[in-house]
Amino acid sequence: MASTLFKRLAKATTVSFGGQTKSTFGAIAAVTGGISYLYCYSSPNLAHLDEVKVEGSPKVALNPDKWVEFKLQDTARVSHNTHLFRFSFDPAAKLGLDIASCIITRAPIGQDAEGKTKYVVRPYTPISDPDSKGYFDLLIKVYPEGKMSQHFATLKSGDVVEVKGPIEKLRYSPNMKKHIGMIAGGTGHYSNASSN
Repeated sequence: MASTLFKRLAKATTVSFGGQTKSTFGAIAAVTGGISYLYCYSSPNLAHLDEVKVEGSPKVALNPDKWVEFKLQDTARVSHNTHLFRFSFDPAAKLGLDIASCIITRAPIGQDAEGKTKYVVRPYTPISDPDSKGYFDLLIKVYPEGKMSQHFATLKSGDVVEVKGPIEKLRYSPNMKKHIGMIAGGTGHYSNASSN
């Protein structure tokens, strides 16, 4: 069996230089491969690495295809018109927000002429760590005429907000670009927000 392996390796690794065939490299490869083969399968004291079981993907709280209710855990006033909202979910799960993506929130604002619920829909980007488990934070500037921000301002602990996501803005992968330019923006006392 070992001799057959040597012959196959020697034939498979024959190298040609300047029209002449040299089997030196093939012989070396055959010997090395054969020794490795014999050592692996004949040594009684050989320690084999156990197969590492990779855990499945962690549980994700967000769903890009349907609205999911998240319960308001707590609020905090950051400035005269800006509030921090912490929403909770299963502590064993992570939010599932990708880099350069956002969530979409919706809130009922009445009914249309046919009696169907009308919604206001706004995108937001949580400011909490994407790997945080069991919660996410939104920092929202409350505008006097902002339909969604006014809705957030009326929420109390235990109330829910419907969320869908992640909504992808850019699929980023490591080293996809040599240079990346970034524009900083924010919500709160010192800057204006794009969503209200």
